[in-house]
Amino acid sequence: QDQLPAGATLLGTVLSSDKMNISAMTGGRMAHPLLLTLANIDKSFQMKASNHAFLLLALLPILKFIHKDSKICSVLENRLFHTCLDFILAPLKTTATVGIMMSNPVGNLRYCFTPLASYIVDTPESALIAGVARKTSSVTMASYRQFGEPFRHEPQTASTTLAQLDALEQSHDPWDIKNYVTAALELHLNGIHRPFWRDWPLSDPSTFLTPEPLHHWHRMFWDHDAKWCIQVLGAAELDFRFSILHPHTTFQHFKEGISKLKQVTGRDHRDVQ
Repeated sequence: QDQLPAGATLLGTVLSSDKMNISAMTGGRMAHPLLLTLANIDKSFQMKASNHAFLLLALLPILKFIHKDSKICSVLENRLFHTCLDFILAPLKTTATVGIMMSNPVGNLRYCFTPLASYIVDTPESALIAGVARKTSSVTMASYRQFGEPFRHEPQTASTTLAQLDALEQSHDPWDIKNYVTAALELHLNGIHRPFWRDWPLSDPSTFLTPEPLHHWHRMFWDHDAKWCIQVLGAAELDFRFSILHPHTTFQHFKEGISKLKQVTGRDHRDVQ
């Protein structure tokens, strides 16, 4: 807010996308639905599906390229994803740059700006959006070998990533994809040369890539914390302790314990946590 003109209104843009099937038994077509909402909307109102606070902007295509090298096909898919976002989100980026006059619910005009406040995605798409390679943090400079270190690494800021891309483009042609990707991987980048957020003011991947509860909270707890507890305490002892807990309304009671659960849903992850 401090970086906007005096009296300006901040409309925090919130985006969300996830790869999903859009047809079943008719070709198995897949796409990335791109959803839009505002950070200004109260969360209790926003999360009710009947209020339609999330709007479907577009279905981002997922194409099958015919190149023999699967790595090059993967880079082309990633570049297409960013190119589509660059085109679709151009009006919001313009508004974030110069602002736009909009009327509020009571008819008063407001000078509005639309920086990207949050992009809600799971871990693979988070790396895709940040432009970093797999097994690399999308919000810090840490690689997978450093994930267990007891301190927070420096943020993977937009300026850092764009500086790396500029330096890389000085020595390698972005459309000589094989050599470009080889050089990019040495910098822990994924081969994208024009990220969609590069010209979106007040928007930084280290800030707008926020945790996604289903995967980053509940699923992480189930895959790591719960497994550590089973390993330390023992499956039989942990199952016994879950079985004697008093049932609580709105929470599932695990009368047989949790060590042998199969096909566990996100709701189960939350209830165990």
